[in-house]
Amino acid sequence: MSSIDRTWMTTFWEAFSDCVIEMDEQYIVTNILRKTGSTFTMDIIGRSFLDIAVDKGREFAAKELELLKTTDIPYRRFTFLSRLDRYYRWTLIALHKDDVFQGICGIAVDVTQQSLNEITLNWQRAIIEGSNDFISIADMDGNVLYTNPGAYKMTGYDPASGALPLERIFTPGHLEAISDGGLVRAAAIGNWTGLSELVCADGTLIPIEHNMFSVKNRNDETFLIATIIRDITDFVEHRKEMEQARKAAETASIAKSEFLSRMSHEIRTPMNAIIGMIDIGMRVEDSEKKNYCLTRADSASKHLLGIINDILDVSKIEADKFELSFSEFNFEQALKNITNMANILVEEKQHNFIVKFGNDVPSFILSDELRLSQVITNLLTNAVKFTPEKGTVTLSIEKIEEINEDVILKITVADTGIGISEEQQKKLFMSFNQADSSISTKFGGTGLGLTISKRIVELMGGQIWIESELGKGAKFIFTMKAKKTTLKTRPKPPKEIYEPTGDLKHKAVKRSYDFHNHTLLIAEDIEINREVVSALLESLNLDITFAVNGKEAVRMVSEMPDYYDMIFMDIQMPEMDGYEATRAIRSLSITRANDIPIIAMTANVFQEDIDKCIAAGMNAHVGKPLNFDEVTRQLQEYIQSPS
Repeated sequence: MSSIDRTWMTTFWEAFSDCVIEMDEQYIVTNILRKTGSTFTMDIIGRSFLDIAVDKGREFAAKELELLKTTDIPYRRFTFLSRLDRYYRWTLIALHKDDVFQGICGIAVDVTQQSLNEITLNWQRAIIEGSNDFISIADMDGNVLYTNPGAYKMTGYDPASGALPLERIFTPGHLEAISDGGLVRAAAIGNWTGLSELVCADGTLIPIEHNMFSVKNRNDETFLIATIIRDITDFVEHRKEMEQARKAAETASIAKSEFLSRMSHEIRTPMNAIIGMIDIGMRVEDSEKKNYCLTRADSASKHLLGIINDILDVSKIEADKFELSFSEFNFEQALKNITNMANILVEEKQHNFIVKFGNDVPSFILSDELRLSQVITNLLTNAVKFTPEKGTVTLSIEKIEEINEDVILKITVADTGIGISEEQQKKLFMSFNQADSSISTKFGGTGLGLTISKRIVELMGGQIWIESELGKGAKFIFTMKAKKTTLKTRPKPPKEIYEPTGDLKHKAVKRSYDFHNHTLLIAEDIEINREVVSALLESLNLDITFAVNGKEAVRMVSEMPDYYDMIFMDIQMPEMDGYEATRAIRSLSITRANDIPIIAMTANVFQEDIDKCIAAGMNAHVGKPLNFDEVTRQLQEYIQSPS
C-alpha cells in the first residue's frame, strides 16, 4: 500500500486530532499515525482492526467493514467502545485499484464525553418517561414545556387531551402557595417542597409531595423550573398506622400499669391471709382454732395459685405458646363437676341456677377437658359475681351442627346481673383489661379470665362473644368444635380402702391408698420441699428415699437398680439437673434402665417444659405445688397396687 497517494492524510490530520489508520484487505492494520496528546494509545499494527473493539462492538465493526468490502458504499461512520475504555467515532473508506479491493483507511475521533452524555440523556429520558411520578418542565413565565406520561397516569387525564389544566388539578390553596413562594424560592435557592392534595380527573383527592428545582444556564441563571410530584398516599397511611400503633401502645402501657397495680392487690390479699392465718395458728393452743386457721390458709393459697396460673396462661398467650391437650372424656360428667363447684357460690348468693343440656349433645367427646372446664367455670364465676342476690344464672349446652364425627357445640352462660355497656364490651377480651377500672375495686378479680377463655375457644375452633345491655344482664356465648367418641378405654378406678367409724350405714369422707412394699426415689434439692412431699405421701405406706441432686439420684439407681419402683425427678438441681439425670439413668447398663418410671416433678409447667421432660426420657409430668390426687394418679398408673 506504499504506492497509495497519502495526500488525503494531510487534510484529515489538520481537521481531526486523534489518529489516522490503514489496513489491508484482511483488515490487518498496516499503518497508524497519532497526534501528540492523542487518547488512542494501542499498539495495533500487525493485528486485526477488530481487536480494538470489545464485546458486541467487535461484531458490529465486522459487519461495517464487510459492507465496505462487498458493496459500493463509499464510506462508513460508526462508534464503538474500545479496549481503552473510550468511545471512538470511526470514518472509514474502501480503497480499490482497478476495481479490486485493496484495503481500508480512515480516521478516529475520541467522542467519549459526547457518548457518555448521550447515554446519560438516554437513561434519564427512560427514567422520566417510565416514572409513575408527575414530572414536568416549565419556563419562568409558568408555561409548561414538557409533561411526562406519569403525570397523566397520576391525574387520570387522557394524554391526547393536551396540556394538563393546572387550575383544576391543583387546589386553590396550593396554586397560591406555588405562585407566592414556590417559584420564587426555587429560582432563588434552587428548590422548594410543599405538601398538598392533587385533584384527579374523577374528583378524587390524593396527598402529594410537590418538589420544584431550578435549571440553570451557563451563566448560572435559572431559566427553567423542573417539577416532580409524588403520590404519598402510602406514606400518609403508614403515618396514620404508626400514630394508631403509638396510641395503642400507650393505651396498652396504661392498661399494663393498671394491671400490675391490680395484680399487686390480688396477690397480696391471699398472701396476707396465708401469712396471717399461719401466724395465728402458731400462737393458739386450741386444735379446733388451729384447724380453722389452716383451712383458711389452704383456701387462700389455692386462690393465690389460681391467680398465678392465670398470669402464666396469659404469658403463654402473649408469647403465642398456649396449647391444648386433647383426650377423650365424659362431657356430661365434666359439666356435673363444674356445676357442683359453682353451686357453692350460687348458694351463697341465693341464686336460681338453671342447667340445660340438650338431648342431642354427645355425652363423650374428644377435647381438652381441663381447658373447657376452665372456660365454663370462669363464665359461671363471673355471672355469679356480677349478679345481685336472688338473681338467675343459666348454663345452656346445645348442638348446632354435626359433620361426620365432628360436632359444633354452643355454650351459653346467661345472668340477670348488672350488664355491660357497649363501650365496656370492646375491652372485655383484651389482655390486662377489665370492662371498667372500678370493677376490680368493687368485685375483685384479675381481669385475665376472659382473655384466656377467648384463646382457649379459638384453639377449639370456635368463637366467643357477649350480648348485653347495661342494667339488663349479660349472655356470654361461645362455640367449639369437638369429636364424638364412645370412650371405649376408660381409666381404671384406684383401689379404695374404707375405714368406717361407728355404724356401717354411716361410714365416712374418705378414700385412702395403700402402696406398701413399694419404694419411691425422690430427687429434690430443697429441704422444705422434701418435707412437704414426705408429709403429703405419708398416708400411702410408701418407702420413700431422697436424693439431694441429680448426680446422687443416678448413683443410687446404679448401686441398687432393682430397689426403686418409681422415681420423682425435680428439674432444677445443682451438680446435675433432672434432664441430665434422666438421660444418665436411661443410659445405664442395667436391666431396668429403660423401664423404671421417671416422673418430672417441677414448677416448670409450660407445654414446652413438659415436652422437654418427655424428650429427656421421662414418662410423665406433675406440676408444683404438688396436688395429692395427681401424685396418687401417677403412682396408680405406674406402680401395681398390691392385691
